[in-house]
Amino acid sequence: MANYPDGPGYPNGPVGGAVPGTPEQRIDAGKFWAGAAAAALVAALTGLVVTLLVRAFDLVPLAPNWTGEVGLPVRFAIVGFGAALVAALLLYLLLVTTPGGDSFFGWIVGLLILAGAILPFVYDASTGDRIATSLVHLAIGLPILGLLPGVGDRAKVWK
Repeated sequence: MANYPDGPGYPNGPVGGAVPGTPEQRIDAGKFWAGAAAAALVAALTGLVVTLLVRAFDLVPLAPNWTGEVGLPVRFAIVGFGAALVAALLLYLLLVTTPGGDSFFGWIVGLLILAGAILPFVYDASTGDRIATSLVHLAIGLPILGLLPGVGDRAKVWK
């Protein structure tokens, strides 16, 4: 290994930032997407269970009607599954293209969860139903924010 004036990894190291002979990191796509599917299942089940929980207190979360006659808990399960897969795609793109992509992912998803928690309060509905919707949105977002960065870390391999 070449000896650089300030050592490898320091500002005066080799041009381009790469030290000859050091391994490079990549993402194992199969492992990543298997973990993303598991996280999506957790988010879907969380949406289902929390919706059932708030319904037990006679609260009705606000939900889009694009799912037709499907029951309310199933609607939020579908939303949770889809949101987790979209978040996984975002994380994957950030990990393969952006230095520190997992940090940006945390900020982006955290802000989207916050927006989802605030969004029900712009609609005309009872306060209880708006709070219930906010809780369901938070419950769906937290496993996404908590599980996907770990999936990304465990899918990293060195070549």
